[in-house]
Amino acid sequence: MRFLLMGVVLLVATGLILPYFLDVDHYRTLIAAVIEAETGRKVTIGRIRARLLPSVGFVVEDFRLSNPPGFPDGHLLTVEAIRGQLALVPLLRRDLRLYALELVRPKLVLLEDDRGQTNSFVQAGAGLPSGKRTKAAAATPGKPIHLSDIERIDLTDAEVTLARIAGHDRPPVPSLHVRKLSLRLDHLTLDPLEIKKWQGDARLAGVVLELAGWKGPIELRSGSFTLREGRIESEFRAILGKAGEFNGSLRVANLEHAVPTFELRTAQFDVEQLLAGLTTAGPAAPRPRTGHSEQVAQGRLAAERLHWSSFTANNAAAEARWFGDRVELWPVMVEFYGGSLQISARADRTTVPERFSANLQVRNVDVGKLLSTSPATRGKLTGTGELTLQLFGAMSPEWQKSLSGSGNFAIRDGHLPGVTLTGTLESVAKATGLGGETPFNMIQGDLSVAGRRISSRQIHLDAPRLTADLHGSCGLDGSLDYEGQTVVTPAAGGAGSGQPNPVDAIAGILGGVLKRNVSRVTVPFSIRGTLHEPKIQPGRGLPTIEQPASAGQPSQAQPKKETSPIDLFRRRP
Repeated sequence: MRFLLMGVVLLVATGLILPYFLDVDHYRTLIAAVIEAETGRKVTIGRIRARLLPSVGFVVEDFRLSNPPGFPDGHLLTVEAIRGQLALVPLLRRDLRLYALELVRPKLVLLEDDRGQTNSFVQAGAGLPSGKRTKAAAATPGKPIHLSDIERIDLTDAEVTLARIAGHDRPPVPSLHVRKLSLRLDHLTLDPLEIKKWQGDARLAGVVLELAGWKGPIELRSGSFTLREGRIESEFRAILGKAGEFNGSLRVANLEHAVPTFELRTAQFDVEQLLAGLTTAGPAAPRPRTGHSEQVAQGRLAAERLHWSSFTANNAAAEARWFGDRVELWPVMVEFYGGSLQISARADRTTVPERFSANLQVRNVDVGKLLSTSPATRGKLTGTGELTLQLFGAMSPEWQKSLSGSGNFAIRDGHLPGVTLTGTLESVAKATGLGGETPFNMIQGDLSVAGRRISSRQIHLDAPRLTADLHGSCGLDGSLDYEGQTVVTPAAGGAGSGQPNPVDAIAGILGGVLKRNVSRVTVPFSIRGTLHEPKIQPGRGLPTIEQPASAGQPSQAQPKKETSPIDLFRRRP
C-alpha cells in the first residue's frame, strides 16, 4: 500500500511539474491556423501551456477572435483563458484530437448591421487570403484538427453583448449585455445548417442583464435554460429594479427560424418606477425604414396589480409583439376603479429616442373613488366617467415634455363640491347653488395634450336648473387656468315645489327689486390655483339678469332684456 501511495504521489507530481518542461508553445501557429481556416477570422493567441491533470490538454492565455470582413475592427470573442482537453488514445498515435473546451470569462460580442447580417457565422476561410488558407492546410498533415470534432464547450462567467452597427463612422450600440453566465454546450458545430445538433444547459441564478434604455440591471434570482433539437426552454425569476419581480418563461420552437415566445407574470408592478428607470438614448442613428419588418418575438404580460403614483389597477394583461422596427401591445386590459381601462400602444424603433403612440379607453369608472386616491383631488368630484384619448410621446425620462394628443371625456350622474365666491358676487354665487353640493346630469368636453398641459376648448356642465361652460387648461403639475360662465334658471313662479332653493330665493329678491320676474342669471367665473387648492373667482365681466318676455307676445319674437346688478340701483321712470 505504501508503494501504491508513493506511486500516486509521484504521478500527481509528474502531472503538475512536467508541463512546465514541455514546450507546447510551438503549436501556437498550428492552432491559430486551424481556427482561422475553420472560421475565416484572424486569431490572436497568447502563451500555451501543457496540462496532464486532471486530463491531458493545454491552457491558452488571452485568446482573441476578430470580426469578419465587412464589420468594424474588433473581436467577436475574447477569452481570458481556454482550457482544452485532448483525446488520450489518438494522442499516443501523434493525432491531436480536441474534444472539450472550457472558456474562462469569455466575452462574446454579436453585431448586426443595417442589412440584417451578423458577425457570428461566415463560410470557413472566407476572411483569409488564399496563401493563409494553404498554409493552414499544410500545417496539419494527415487528418487535420476540426473544431466540429469538439464534443463539449463550457462557458464560465461569460459576458454576451448584442449590439447594432449604427453606421460606418459610429461605434456599435449595445442593446443587451448579459453577465455572469455559465453555460455548457454539447455537439456544437460552426455550421449554421446543423444547429439542431446543439445541446445546452445553464443555471440562471445570479445572471445579470443590462438593457439599452434602462438604468439599472435586471437580476435573475433563479432559473434554468435548456437547448435540445433546435428548441430552447427556459424558466426564470427576475428582479426589474424597483419596478417589480417577475416569474417568466421563454420558448423558442425552432432556432433556424427563431421567434421567441415568452410570458411574464408579477403580483405587483410599479409603472412609475419603470418610467423612472428609462434613460436617454445614446448616440445611435435611427434604424433605416425598410419595406419588410419581420417579427422577432411575441409574448404575454400579466400583473395582478399595477401602481402608478397614487393610482392602482387590478388584473392587467397584454399581448406584446416585437418587430424589427416597432413594438406593439394589443391590448392592455385592466380593471380600473369599478370600470375598465384598455390601452393599445406601439413604440417606433426607427427613431432615437424611441417614440410611442397609445390609444386609451376608460369606461364606467367611479370618479369619486379614482380621485380619492390623492389628497389633491379627494372629494372634488363624483360620478361615472368615460374617456377616449390618443397620446404620442418619446420613451425617455423627459416623456412628459414630449407628450401630446387629443380626446374627449364625459362624467354622468355626479355631484360637485361646494365653492365660495367673495365680494359683491357672493350673493349671486349662492343663487347658483354652488354654495353646497351641486348634483349634475352630465359634464363633457374635449381634451388636447401639449406642453405639459391638458387643454379644453369647451367643457359643458348640465345640471337641474343650472348649466356651465368653460375653457382652459390643467397642468400635469396640477395647476389650473380656466374661464367660464354659469347660467341659473329659477323655477317658474318662484319656489314651485315648496322645497327651499337658493336659486328661487335670489330670483325672488331680484324680482322684487326689478318689479318683474327673473328668467335666468348668468355669472362669469374663473378657476385658478391647483387641484389641491382650487380658487374659484369672479370672471371677466359682470353677472347679467334676464327677464322673461312680456305677456301677450310670443317668446321667440320678444327680444331678451339683460340687466346687470348695477342696473338695480339706477332710478327708474
